Amino acid sequence: MGKIRAVSFAKQMAYVVMITAFATGVSILIGKLGINKENALMVFLVGVLAVTVLTSGYIYSITAAFFSVLLFNFFFTPPLRTLRMNNSSDAILLFFFLSVALIAGSLTSRFQKQAEAARKSERMTKLLFEVNEGFLNVTGEKNAIELALSYAHKYTGCHCSVFIEGKDQVFTSLQDKEPEQLSHLADFQELPIISSGKSLGVMRIYGDASQLTTDGRHIAKSITSQLALILDREFIYRERENIKVAMEREHIKSNLLRAISHDLRTPLTAIVGASGLLAEGSAGFDSESVRKLAADINEEALWLTQLVENILNMTRIDEGKLTINKSMEVVDDVVNEALSHIPGTAFRDRLTVYLPDNLISLPMDGTLIAQVLTNLLDNAVKHTSDKTDIILRVYAQNDNAVFEVQDNGPGIDRSIKDSLFDGFVKASLGKSADSTRGIGLGLAICKAIIDAHGGTISAEAPADGGALFRFSLPMKEGDEENGK
Repeated sequence: MGKIRAVSFAKQMAYVVMITAFATGVSILIGKLGINKENALMVFLVGVLAVTVLTSGYIYSITAAFFSVLLFNFFFTPPLRTLRMNNSSDAILLFFFLSVALIAGSLTSRFQKQAEAARKSERMTKLLFEVNEGFLNVTGEKNAIELALSYAHKYTGCHCSVFIEGKDQVFTSLQDKEPEQLSHLADFQELPIISSGKSLGVMRIYGDASQLTTDGRHIAKSITSQLALILDREFIYRERENIKVAMEREHIKSNLLRAISHDLRTPLTAIVGASGLLAEGSAGFDSESVRKLAADINEEALWLTQLVENILNMTRIDEGKLTINKSMEVVDDVVNEALSHIPGTAFRDRLTVYLPDNLISLPMDGTLIAQVLTNLLDNAVKHTSDKTDIILRVYAQNDNAVFEVQDNGPGIDRSIKDSLFDGFVKASLGKSADSTRGIGLGLAICKAIIDAHGGTISAEAPADGGALFRFSLPMKEGDEENGK
């Protein structure tokens, strides 16, 4: 830095010497042409003004003015070629020349400084506008920090890093390098990131005081202010989303409690009634009536078991604790297990099962896949009339085993078609939510189980009416992780 200043000083002093020498030569030429010395003095004044314009300091114009006085005295005031003056008017003339030169140099230098300040102000305004405009459309905490780092590095020329309160990650302007590579830099300056009186973090700019100019520091402060506004906005947005999620959870809990209380009460009432009749007067019933009451109790108990299993699985899914224990299972065995868990026997008369001619085995959790089939078949039974046909079809396609449950009933309600696999979804079809059995968790559980197996599940409305639910499972063990 000292070397640069020395070079600049030498360059500007060279301007002083050359311009003063040129003015002296022109003045001597004018004198030989017979023009009076007062006009020659004007040439020296122009030289002083030229020095003021071409140099960047008041000291150079002063130096040029004193050199001009000495040279004028030496060449133009008698006795010539000396620094003495015999005529007092020449002394007064030189005094006024020096005064005018100093005033003119001072005014010119001041105008230069004002023009330079105006140019700096305009440049700074443009830079700040560019920074503020760049932050207008940025969203996301990471994107805002990366933009702030890029701007800070661009306009200060120094590497930077950002530390956010409560986060271990350090963001840095170094591309594809570790933040620790900046740790060896002892000289740095820190700018706090503050919004609404709360400290959100700090931006660290690496470099000594000479590297970070005043303008660079102003820009860096503007960048940290914009970053603080965006981080505060993101914090408010996250808080609002958390409140929304908490309210949604409370709503779900209310729906769950309401649905469970209704769905548990219905089968329990039937069980209590049937078992009470058996306990009070079994001797008065014939064997067929006793068998019918026992079958009703068994059906309601199976439905209760399925309901409780769905609730437990949905709880595990929400907590991320659903465990998939895969083993090679035969499709026929899984289908038979699912059919054994469907309450009631009336639906079997309208159920048609198509299984592949060759045995198909694939890696899966047989119990959970059986529950998926049970939920799909149970939905088909609950949402169709007693005269509706239900088809369960299994076949191999490419490297997947495909399971389909289809009916020719009223089809899928359009109002819930896009949210079938969300929790607590129940078709209205002109009925109240309490008029159908089930709490709307079945399809959500099915999707979670199939996703955990690396498969896909979908719902369609066939051209000939009804509803078609299809899911596929890979027949070979893929890269998905067991126990999702």
